[in-house]
Amino acid sequence: MKKITSSSSVAFISYGFTLIELMVTIVVATILLLVAVPSFNNLVDTNRLMSATSMLYSDLQFARSEAIRNNNQVQLNFNQAASCYGMILGATACDCTVTSTAATNFCGLKRVTSANLGSITVVSFASPTGFDPVRGMILSATAGSVTLQSASGKQARVNIGLLGRISLCSPAGTTGVYPSC
Repeated sequence: MKKITSSSSVAFISYGFTLIELMVTIVVATILLLVAVPSFNNLVDTNRLMSATSMLYSDLQFARSEAIRNNNQVQLNFNQAASCYGMILGATACDCTVTSTAATNFCGLKRVTSANLGSITVVSFASPTGFDPVRGMILSATAGSVTLQSASGKQARVNIGLLGRISLCSPAGTTGVYPSC
């Protein structure tokens, strides 16, 4: 408080907040944070899943185009336990957990590890073995899919059709971004 004196009276001017005003402000800020933080975490989780799914989609398109461009098969490898995937040019399979570039099963064309995926894991994959060099079709006799899952349980699936068409969907519509599978 600041004391102002004049010839006839004394007045006090107060600067700042009272204790009650400060407590009300803190309570309101706490309520806003309690509402905003879970919503923000949900948004971050969804964006991480979308980013990893888009990266896989792009990598599969890349593998398909490399098979056609090089007139050679591109083999795909997905490792659920290590949450990684990789691709190699040629008829031999690769292992995305191998880190030595001198190894014969090193994924030399592209290798994506769990460090690149962050909190996103490879939940399941079904028979996408690679791409044919002539038409860019998949090498296996059945269509394939790869399912990715976020830390909160949201899932996104990348489908690979027999003709090499790649599409995205969300099992049970859990992401709210991709169409339901």
